[in-house]
Amino acid sequence: MSPRKTVLAILLSVYALMWVGGIGSHVWFESTPAETMWAAPAFLLLAGLIVIVTSRRSDLSPLLLASSLGFFAEVIGVRFGHLFGDYIYTATLRPQLFGVPLVMASAWMVLVAYVRQMLLRFNLPAWVGASIAASCMTAIDLVIDPLASGALGYWRWFGVGAYYGVPARNFLGWFTVSLLIFGIIGVSFGRGRAANSWVRYVGLSILLFFTLIALSHGLILAGVIGVALCLLHLMVAILPVTASALETNSR
Repeated sequence: MSPRKTVLAILLSVYALMWVGGIGSHVWFESTPAETMWAAPAFLLLAGLIVIVTSRRSDLSPLLLASSLGFFAEVIGVRFGHLFGDYIYTATLRPQLFGVPLVMASAWMVLVAYVRQMLLRFNLPAWVGASIAASCMTAIDLVIDPLASGALGYWRWFGVGAYYGVPARNFLGWFTVSLLIFGIIGVSFGRGRAANSWVRYVGLSILLFFTLIALSHGLILAGVIGVALCLLHLMVAILPVTASALETNSR
């Protein structure tokens, strides 16, 4: 086994254990034990490492750019209350820089990589693809945010919104920032459109993770949206891959 495959096997094994443990703690105990608070940032970091290890070298720069743009947007949001609304990160996700957990860069990268992979099966004009991608990112946040700002305690809103306490401004901000990110990286990726099955699996696992936890906490609407996104993933997955999206993990 090559060193790269060995590293990937280790990352996947640990990620799978943490995935099961995270869901189990909320299904059976309805919370994350205080002594395992380190697991949340570690879980997100592992997801990001899997994306990096399985991506082509030519894709790494655009993905790192996407993570940087997402992190910068979070800094603006926390420091100035723009883009997403007034919120603050708790001490759950550490370490932090400018009030934003460093692992949020990994979270943005994973979601951007996942949505991009799902859209590879369609030959869409650049800005049409960016608009659809931004809509998908916003739909995913409809599942994640009620938990992250609620039961998981990753951040707290100063204002109260109609959707599980999340202000509508947040979702407008998610769409705008995501549209900007996909608009920029759409011209930054190389001409090769290599499909990456591992990125799709990690993305689906994150969707399932938050969907199951949402349902376990009685967040029915968020859970239903999560189930719909998972079904949409499966529908897209069975579509034939376009000729330009060749399955490869070459670096």
